Amino acid sequence: MIIVTAGHVDHGKSTLIRALTGMNTDRLPEEKRRGMTIDLGYAFMPLKDGSRLAFIDVPGHEKFINNMLVGVSHARHAILVLACDDGVMPQTREHLQILALLPLHSLTLVLTKRDLVDSQRAKQLTAEGLALLAEYHIEASGIFEVSATVDAVSSGVATLKAHILALGEQESVRATDASSFRMTLDRAFSVKGAGCVVTGTVISGNVCVGEHLYSSGQKAKLRVRGIHCQGQEAQAAVTGTRVALNLTGVDNHRPPERGDWLSSLPQAEHCARPVVQIRAFEHLGSEPLVHWQNVHCHHGADHTLGRISLLNEADEDGCYLAELVLDKPLLLCQDDPIVLRHIGGKQTLGAGRVLALKVPNRKKRTPERVAKLHRLACLDNPADVVGFLGQTQALELAEIAWRWQLTDEGLAMLLAQAELVRLGSFAVATSLLQREQQQFIRLLSEFHQQHPDQLGLGRNRLQRMSHSALPPELANKVLDILCQEGRMVLRGALLQLAEHRVVLDREALQCWQALAPWLAEQTAPVWITEMGEYLQLEPAKLRLLCFQLVQQGFITAVVKDRYLLSEQLCHFAGLIRCHIAQQGQLETAEFKQMVGLGRKVSIQLLEFFDRSGFTRRKYRSNSREIRDAELFFSHENWRKNIGVEPTQDCWQPYPDLKSGRLTGDDVLPIEDLGIIENAPR
Repeated sequence: MIIVTAGHVDHGKSTLIRALTGMNTDRLPEEKRRGMTIDLGYAFMPLKDGSRLAFIDVPGHEKFINNMLVGVSHARHAILVLACDDGVMPQTREHLQILALLPLHSLTLVLTKRDLVDSQRAKQLTAEGLALLAEYHIEASGIFEVSATVDAVSSGVATLKAHILALGEQESVRATDASSFRMTLDRAFSVKGAGCVVTGTVISGNVCVGEHLYSSGQKAKLRVRGIHCQGQEAQAAVTGTRVALNLTGVDNHRPPERGDWLSSLPQAEHCARPVVQIRAFEHLGSEPLVHWQNVHCHHGADHTLGRISLLNEADEDGCYLAELVLDKPLLLCQDDPIVLRHIGGKQTLGAGRVLALKVPNRKKRTPERVAKLHRLACLDNPADVVGFLGQTQALELAEIAWRWQLTDEGLAMLLAQAELVRLGSFAVATSLLQREQQQFIRLLSEFHQQHPDQLGLGRNRLQRMSHSALPPELANKVLDILCQEGRMVLRGALLQLAEHRVVLDREALQCWQALAPWLAEQTAPVWITEMGEYLQLEPAKLRLLCFQLVQQGFITAVVKDRYLLSEQLCHFAGLIRCHIAQQGQLETAEFKQMVGLGRKVSIQLLEFFDRSGFTRRKYRSNSREIRDAELFFSHENWRKNIGVEPTQDCWQPYPDLKSGRLTGDDVLPIEDLGIIENAPR
C-alpha cells in the first residue's frame, strides 16, 4: 500500500511523515538547506503482519507541480494536508483537483499546526476542508487534527497513525495472476558494485528476481538482478508497492530515465493521437476547453506538449470526447489517466481517460463514431468493453493483452467473460462471424445468379465485394470454415456455393468428349488451329468451347491460342518440383531434355510457370527456382492455379482466350520485376 501527500507548500507534509515514520524524506542538499521539498521523498511504516506501508512526499510549491504529478500519477490513497494557520491555499486546491481526477480508494484530511490556533478556528477550518472536498465530490475517510514538530509528537499523530494502520490492514492485495507487470520509472541511477537501479510504483502484476522485462528505452530485454520492495530487500514485488529494481543488460548509450516504462509484455507502439474522455473543471471556475488548445500532458512520470482536438461539446457532467495530438508519442494502455494543464502552467484543466489508441484518418466526428465512443466511456468493466468492441471488429489478442495488461490466463478469462471466440491471433464475437458468413454467402449467391456460366469468385475478390470488417487473414479463416461446413466449395482457386453447378451444354460436351482422348495423346501444347482441324470447327467457335474448358480447369492456355491438358501441366510441374528439390535450380536446357520438347515450347512452358507464381527466374540467369511449391497439384481437393482466378497468396492470372492476354483482378504487369529474384527496384 502506498499513501501520497498533497497540500500547499510549508503546510507540514514532510514534518507529518517524519512524525509518523521517524524518517526524513528530504534527501537533496538543497532541500535540507531551504527546508522545502523539491523532489519526491519516500518513507516507510511497518505493519502488524510484517509488511511495510510506503509514503510518497510530494513538493507543494507551484514551481514543482511536475514532480508532484509524477508522485501521485497512480495513487490510490492520499492525505490532504491543511495548515490551521493558513487555511485553503492555491496549491491546496490544485493538488485536490489532481487527486479528484484519480481513482482514489481513500482520502484522509489532516489539519496540521493545530497548536497555533484556537478551537473555533479549527472548527472553521474543518468546515472549509469538508466544503472543498464536497466541491469535487470526494468523501474523506477520516479527519484528524495534529501538531507535529521535529522534537515532539502530540497525541493527534498517534490517532492518525492508528487510522493509517487500519487502512493498511483493510487494503487487500489485488490478485496479480491475471495481470502482467507494468511500472513507470520516477528515478534511475547507478550504484557502485550493483549497476543500474530504477525505482517506481508497481501499477499492475508482479515481478520476481531473475525475470526479464521490456523497457521503453531499451532494445534488448533487461534482467532483474535484485529487488527492494517497500524499502526492504525482497525476492518479489506485487501491485501497489514501492520498488527499486537492479537491472542488467542496460544499453549504456541510452540508460533508463524518468518517464520510461517497464513491462513483462512486449511493448506496443507509442501512441501520438489517443482518443480520450476529458473530465474538466469548468463548473469550478477553470478556463473552458477550446478546440485545438495547447496543453501540458502528464502521463505517469512522462510529460509532453499537445493539442486538444474536440470531437463534441461537453455533456451534462462536463465531460468531452477528444483526440489528443501529442508532440511526443506516449506509451499508453486502456483507461490510463492523462492530466492536462494549462499551457502557461497556471492551472489544471482536467484529465483524459484513454478510450482508444487507434484513430481513423477520416470521419472522426460522425454521429455513429461519437455514439460508439460515448458507449465506451460509460463502460468500466474490461469484459464489457472487449465484448462491445468485438461486436463490430476483430480484436488482436496481443492488442487486448497490452491494453489491459493481461497474462495468458487473464486473457483467456477476459475472452470468456466477454463471450468472444479465438480464431488464430484474433478474438471476435460469434454474432460478427455469423454476419460475415451470411454476407459472403449472399454475395456468392448473387454472383451465381448474375453469372451462371462462371465457376465462382476468388477469395480476394469476394472479400473486396463484401467490404468485410475482418482482416484478410481472419476473413480467409471464415471462408475455410464455410468450406469445412460444406456451405461453400473451393474449386481450384475459386469459391462457389455447394449447390452451384457449371456444366457444358450438349454441343460443348460432345466436342469435349471427342477432344479429350486426342489431347491426352499429345505431349506438347496444341494450337487452336490444330484442334479445329481435328474437330473440323472454326477457331472462332472453338474459342468459346475452350473458354468453358479453361474455367472448369480441364485445359490451360500456355500462350495465346495454345492449350495443354491441366493434368499434363501438373505432371510437368511435378517434374520441376522434384528436380529443383534435388539440384536446387533448373536450367532451360535441363527442362527441355526432361520433357522431350523443343526449345521454343519449353521456354513457353517455363515462362507460363513464372507468370503463374510457381517458379521464379533468377536475375540475370537462365535458371529457375521454386516460388510457391503448393501450386499445380493434380488431385481434385487442391488443384490451385490451373488457369482460373487469383489466389490469396500468389499472383495467378487466367488467359483471355480472344486476346491471349492475362486478365483478372490481381493481374501483375508483365514489366513488374517482382517475379524475378534480386531484380533492381
